[in-house]
Amino acid sequence: MSTKKITIAGLGLIGGSLAKAFRRTNHDFIITGVDTSPENLRLAKEEGTVDHICNKLDESAVSDSQFVFLCTPVSRMPEMLSSLGQVVRPGTVITDVGSIKSSIMKEAEQILPGDVYFIGGHPMAGGERSGYSASVAHLFENAYYILTPREDTPRSALEELKNLISSTGAIPLILDPLIHDKIVGAVSHLPHIVAAALVNTVKEADSSEGFIRKLAAGGFKDITRIASSNPKMWRDICLSNKEQILPLVSEIINCLKAFKNDLEKDNVPAIESFYKEARDYREEIPSSESLYLLPYYQIYVDVEDRPGIIGHVTTILGRHHINIKNIRIINSRENEPGCLVLTLDDQAAQEKAVEVLNKSGCHAYMG
Repeated sequence: MSTKKITIAGLGLIGGSLAKAFRRTNHDFIITGVDTSPENLRLAKEEGTVDHICNKLDESAVSDSQFVFLCTPVSRMPEMLSSLGQVVRPGTVITDVGSIKSSIMKEAEQILPGDVYFIGGHPMAGGERSGYSASVAHLFENAYYILTPREDTPRSALEELKNLISSTGAIPLILDPLIHDKIVGAVSHLPHIVAAALVNTVKEADSSEGFIRKLAAGGFKDITRIASSNPKMWRDICLSNKEQILPLVSEIINCLKAFKNDLEKDNVPAIESFYKEARDYREEIPSSESLYLLPYYQIYVDVEDRPGIIGHVTTILGRHHINIKNIRIINSRENEPGCLVLTLDDQAAQEKAVEVLNKSGCHAYMG
């Protein structure tokens, strides 16, 4: 990839990880980091993550840049776009990393001049920690990175941004902004709302001695894990995507009302159907396809909990040249066939991994 000049505004987890990923794979890139935190700027410069540092997004930070990544809170976007429209050069590609795309796309269209190209972006990656100190160069490896161009975005600009994203190890996917917001509303935003509602409901049911809190573990903690997310961030997300979220909230309220009514009437067939329909639909979600219909191939591995066991499994696969794209531990597995889930490159790797692991004494199953 040829030399690029890139500005990254906001050196937190996502912005810092982008800078580190670009630096790791593209040593010739000239990267300017912009942040209001002197500490973030100091660390990024000392580590060699960025070449130049600025404490504000002005002409000196972006005048020569071909790409500008906005990795700041959504609330600051209109102000930043207004400033950028006056100082970036024609042909500059501007992108963001927010989880809502329709609203920012409309704002960019209204604010930016026609010869500056805004392409919405949403990396499907993150972490429990935040800030530059939590950023890592491999954050985006094998993660989906959604891009939402306008219909009139030049193909060359989109392809250049796709190539840039691919260089981080991420998988770029093109989606319509509204479709993107509907999808994340259903499978990301609504679950966060439900998880928070569930925790708040249980909280109200708890006694003054806190017995429920003391005993809440296992499955309850697993399905409510996302309720520990940043409250201010999720406040902004819900407000930004409320047109997609409100109908979904109404649907789940109606669903719970119907269940409540059936339970009050001891409607045995309806109660059983409630669980059966949910189970059947969940089982129809393909295990070899992701949300965005790109293939992935999983295996489950049932192993005991002892030091070195994960290394043992990965070593076996490494000896047979089987690449692991992702690995996770299942903490709540009442109906799961194993405690490790490994994502592999293709079906051949999936089948070979099951074969070699079983021959080595592990219990492996197709995902």
